Amino acid sequence: MADTKLMKSHTNYYTFHGLRISISGPPTVSATIHKRLRQFLTDGHDPIDLTFEFCCVPDYGTHLVERPLGRSRPVYKPLKVEIVYFDIENKLYINYVDRVRVLCDLNRGHARVSFLGSELDNLWFISHPMFTIPLTEFLKQRERYSLHAAGLCLDSKGLLIAGISGAGKSTLTIALLRTGFGFLSDDTVFLTRDREGLRMLAFPDEIDATDETIRLFPELHYLLQLPKRPGWPKRSIWAEEVYGVDFVRECSPSVLVFPSVANAEKSVFRPMGRDEALFELASNVLLTEPRASQSHLDVLGELIKKSKCYRLETGRDFDALPTLFRELVN
Repeated sequence: MADTKLMKSHTNYYTFHGLRISISGPPTVSATIHKRLRQFLTDGHDPIDLTFEFCCVPDYGTHLVERPLGRSRPVYKPLKVEIVYFDIENKLYINYVDRVRVLCDLNRGHARVSFLGSELDNLWFISHPMFTIPLTEFLKQRERYSLHAAGLCLDSKGLLIAGISGAGKSTLTIALLRTGFGFLSDDTVFLTRDREGLRMLAFPDEIDATDETIRLFPELHYLLQLPKRPGWPKRSIWAEEVYGVDFVRECSPSVLVFPSVANAEKSVFRPMGRDEALFELASNVLLTEPRASQSHLDVLGELIKKSKCYRLETGRDFDALPTLFRELVN
């Protein structure tokens, strides 16, 4: 039986780019998600648009989330995780080997996450993918579209560094932050349209860095002396604490870069065609509700038309890279 203390709930409220979000759960879960949303904390007086409930249960038989009845289809197939979408009900169901279940009612803006008490040892999984996937789907149906990319800003011009895990986004982000670029995100930004056109919206989460990346920057070496947090795949860096950076809430996109790690001394930028860039970004669209998914794809196409697109073969010249990026943005 799980400790009854785990059942107690704590609630925080946030205003995330115009949407009011309520997040309730055990204190450890709420505190971890709060770190991710710390820049958007607010009070609970106004009506809520999105609600997240994180519920700790003692065993498999007491889960508070059940798989909906009716016809569904898979929309994403990560290892050990079932993610299916119910078209008629507009619901998303996620199941991690029955240890964590999530049900998102995308119309109502409500998500419930039911997890075994033993899974608190896997706090990263609960507070990151099991929160981020529902969040991005909620926002997609409210005209804020996710992009797996680092987001930075220079002189009000947005820079996006897009790519899969291992492409070097975090390393490049750190290299730019330490030389004065403004910070929107290390891993996920959102795109939306307003009267000024297409805009990048910030999600200033922690920067997740490997030990290899940390060794490249002397000011981060102290992290190697600290114990690695259980369950966290990488080490966490809070940009405002280490670099005192300016948090940029939103800006207009200008440059889109797709990096890859090269075994070379010097980094090389190469112009990239629009069709090639769109192909790279298409995997950002989870094929759930058709109208919202098409709008997501349309926004990515608009981003590519608006931005200068490059491939980057990242060499070992990290001191030179900020100057190269400044030349691209300007």
